[in-house]
Parts: sequence; C-alpha cells; structure tokens
Amino acid sequence: MTDNRADFLAAMDEAVQKGGGIVAFARRMGVTHQAIYHWRKRGWAPVERAVAIEAVFDIDRNRLMEPSLAQALSSPRAGE
Repeated sequence: MTDNRADFLAAMDEAVQKGGGIVAFARRMGVTHQAIYHWRKRGWAPVERAVAIEAVFDIDRNRLMEPSLAQALSSPRAGE
C-alpha cells in the first residue's frame, strides 16, 4: 500500500499544482479544500472525483482512486 499511497500523493500534488493551489483546485472539483486533505489522509479520492480529475487535468484515474477498486475496474473481466 505504501507504493500506491506515494503514487496517489504524487498524482494529487500534480493535480493541485495544475489547479492553481489547493483552494482553487478544490473549488474547480466542486468540493472543499478540507475534502482534499481528507482524500490525502486516507490515500485515495472517490471514483467520481478521480474521473473528473482525469478529465480536467489529464492524470490517470487509477492513480487517484482506491487501489482495489482501480484493480477491479482494470481487470479483463470488468468489461464483460
């Protein structure tokens, strides 16, 4: 989990930087900056927010969402 968390934090840092800082980023995502801190603390963003961050900032959603969910969604059987 440490590698996933480090990758998530790097992806979030990149998104926040592209978004113009944590307050501007949070506003753009339609959440409070406290929500962003909560995501960072737990190590993943809600899937709908991960998809939005990917669309707006071109950061792979799999780096942002809960690791087991990302793995399940990327498995070959997920599309059946």
